[in-house]
Amino acid sequence: MIIFDEKQFAEKMLKSGFQTKHKQVYELNILSKYYFHQGKSDEEVKEFIVKFCEKHIDYFSMSEWYKIINKTIEITKSSKIITGKEVHITQKELDIIKQLEKLNEQKLAFVMLVLYKFYDYKKFEISIEDLFRLCKLNLNSQTKLKLLQSLTSKELIDITMGGKRFVKFADKKGKSVIEIKDFDDFIYEFSLYMDHEGFAVCKICNKAIKIRGKNHKRCRNCQTEYKRNYQREIMRKRRKGC
Repeated sequence: MIIFDEKQFAEKMLKSGFQTKHKQVYELNILSKYYFHQGKSDEEVKEFIVKFCEKHIDYFSMSEWYKIINKTIEITKSSKIITGKEVHITQKELDIIKQLEKLNEQKLAFVMLVLYKFYDYKKFEISIEDLFRLCKLNLNSQTKLKLLQSLTSKELIDITMGGKRFVKFADKKGKSVIEIKDFDDFIYEFSLYMDHEGFAVCKICNKAIKIRGKNHKRCRNCQTEYKRNYQREIMRKRRKGC
């Protein structure tokens, strides 16, 4: 699981609890980083974490979670929270991707490139399931492995003995052509750039979106905010008797 904005993720946790079923310790690490980011002390962070656990973990026992919570605080108090990151893709990188004949290879290469740059050109770990989920490719296991092997044989990507992946065609100096600030469905930025049918730009924030109907003009976040403002306006008019 990759969290592209830990601050936003922590804020979702505070609103609705744990976001996953089996990664509670990982999520507590993010929440702890969030509180330290706000300038809280070790004791304050511990107090907030315990209250969160008491609220969202059934039959929470401090004696069972004592070591986990203390370790979480110790690990995260010197860690920087990941928020507001941007990735810039250059023309040179896109030209290399466009040379690939198969669209699925192009999508995989683009996603790998974005991740490599997101992690500041460092080797990174990601499950095959998460990787292809980001590509929006629903394929069987054998096909997924063949795609990875194909890009590896073309010397575009590689993997270490320890399972960390990296990209070999990253360009650090070229002019940015695609700018990614919002990592939800970021593969759509590539589809929009390639002029694939069925993609457009959100009329509010200019993020690439997949068109799902003739009235689909906004990304998910902007649509949610639009509906919220629309409902507020309706309520305001009702109160005024309009």
